[in-house]
Amino acid sequence: MLRLPARLALVAACCLQHTYAQTTPSVCASADFSIQPAISVGPLTVRTLVTETHICFEVNMASPTAKWTALSLSASSNMINEPNNNAVIFDAAKNTAQLHVLKGYSSAGVPVQTDQSGLVVKKTSSANGVLSFTFERTLAAPSVYDVDIDPAVPTNLLWAYGNTAWPSFHTERGAVKLALGSGALMDSAPDAGCYGTTAIIGAITFALMALLGLVATHAGSGWRFINQRTVFPPTQHRAPLPWISHAISDLKIGEAIVVILYVACVVAVGVSVQVTFPTASASRLASLVSGHIALVALMFLLLPVARGQHWEVVFGTSHERIIKFHRWLGRVWFVAGTVHLVLTALSVNVTSTNLYGSQQVVPLYGFVAFVSFASMALLAIDYIRRTYYEVFYYYHRVVSVVGLVFALLHSKAVQYAMIFPLVVYGVTYLFRLRTYFNRYATVPKAHGSNTVALTLPASAQTAKWVRTSNPCAFFWINIPQVSLLQWHPFSGIVTPDGQSISFRIKAHAPGSFVDNVYNYVKAHEGAPLTVLVDGPHGKPAIDVYKYDAVVLVAGGIGITPMLDLINRHRQQQPTQQTKFYLHWVVRAADDLLAVEDLLFPLPPGVKATFYVNDGGTGDSSVQIYTGEFIAYKRGKPVLDEYINTSRFHEAKVGVMACGPPRLVQEAQWRSHNCCFDFHKEVFLL
Repeated sequence: MLRLPARLALVAACCLQHTYAQTTPSVCASADFSIQPAISVGPLTVRTLVTETHICFEVNMASPTAKWTALSLSASSNMINEPNNNAVIFDAAKNTAQLHVLKGYSSAGVPVQTDQSGLVVKKTSSANGVLSFTFERTLAAPSVYDVDIDPAVPTNLLWAYGNTAWPSFHTERGAVKLALGSGALMDSAPDAGCYGTTAIIGAITFALMALLGLVATHAGSGWRFINQRTVFPPTQHRAPLPWISHAISDLKIGEAIVVILYVACVVAVGVSVQVTFPTASASRLASLVSGHIALVALMFLLLPVARGQHWEVVFGTSHERIIKFHRWLGRVWFVAGTVHLVLTALSVNVTSTNLYGSQQVVPLYGFVAFVSFASMALLAIDYIRRTYYEVFYYYHRVVSVVGLVFALLHSKAVQYAMIFPLVVYGVTYLFRLRTYFNRYATVPKAHGSNTVALTLPASAQTAKWVRTSNPCAFFWINIPQVSLLQWHPFSGIVTPDGQSISFRIKAHAPGSFVDNVYNYVKAHEGAPLTVLVDGPHGKPAIDVYKYDAVVLVAGGIGITPMLDLINRHRQQQPTQQTKFYLHWVVRAADDLLAVEDLLFPLPPGVKATFYVNDGGTGDSSVQIYTGEFIAYKRGKPVLDEYINTSRFHEAKVGVMACGPPRLVQEAQWRSHNCCFDFHKEVFLL
């Protein structure tokens, strides 16, 4: 609270200033003012005259559509500064010019300045499509919202205008530097924005992830706690929200560390945005933070879809195992992007093509990108993706390009952030182009159980795949006679002679890709089929030859990766002591014959038990191509009889499973209870 002497001094100063203003001749009335040159400042022209203590501005804008125009003398080229600046806004409808404080980017964030004494308006007019206003002020800042003017030093001039009635968002804005004493004009410094910071934080985070991945993969291959232990134990029975419970139970400690690093990255980005924009309102800050969180998600979600063996080198895993991060990041992006869109829409027309805010974004481009990515997220819902996979896949292919293009056009920050992900994806895509040279002509065979057998002719390439690919590897296959565009992943099976790769693909639904292949093969029996092959891909989570025993649990066509493992063992059995125990359950006895040429006779070191769950009673047998009869049991395998510590006393045991979710879930649960390392073969891409 001011004391009496201070109050008297303040009143006296105000009176002296008022008296001085009345007695001092107006700069704008000087004869010299009219002969000063008019300088183009964007679409405006500005005429100035400086005296020892005052300056006069005349601002003109020729526009038949403009409803208001504004000029601000600012500490920087930013519209929003700390402390806040003000601007002179001329409202053509009211023919008035007033000072407004620039507190935010919305019209609500530009309130009328309470104290208008620092502005002396000399003339205003709006006629014949020309908006004009003339005002005078002191060189010394008349209020806390003004800046001091040094005629010899360039001053930041911010301009804007709007084609809709004030208050409204500007149609266009800009900034220049003008030496008010000499009239020398230069470009203003670009807006301070958070353009590259998010990209740098994301790059540092990924580099740290990659470094830890290399250490865990190559120096810490025996770190079971990191590479095998899961964060939460698996459940024995079906959980209410399987997409959450399964994801958590599959998350290994090493993967959880990656997630923690990502969360730290998001926090760091949020802090950096807050530091960069300290004066932003709560809603504006939330909009900026959510936008940059969405950008971080976009950066990282593109990486897992870049198929290639680089993931095996860096993280010791493969594409189909990290694709879950793509789905998770997609959900993060959707939430953050929705928040960003809603908060932005409160202050700006999201269909505007004008640059907006300190980030200089184009709202329309961001809106198109959001609609593109959001529609992709909706089609990625599990039921839709599995039921209409082709629609989901090709919609993703096309619309992702649209979304990325418009996201890049939306903001410089996006352009900087997406350089590395796009380079990684582009390089891996170039490597995948060689796929089109991996063409094979094979004579397929259709099996009665809606299964097609495709065996590639033996060649130097197939022999190389046998030698160099990982066990349980899979390939992406295209069959031009059926579809020029569709590529689908299938387990590659080493043939018993170890010279080539075979595939067994089964149709599960009418009209599906495999169903179309099956019908084509049936209709063109004996005719050669062209097969394009992209691969090999995939790496098991366990090294099977480091175990004394490996239990293989398969259901239906889930036998295919196990067959590959068995036939690899067939070639290496003299040097390998690992014992394999196969438990394979099918719906009909005839299904056992779909892979008879690849499985039988069983190699030494492999013990197999077969199950037929057809509702019948009593064990039976089926005759294979060699004339032998293969016995099978009725019903499902009782896994607690085969996955337990008493059966494998003091042995190092690994378990692999592929098949129906409940069968795999039970195998995983029992493996966890026995502290056996577990690998789940999945193709939920």
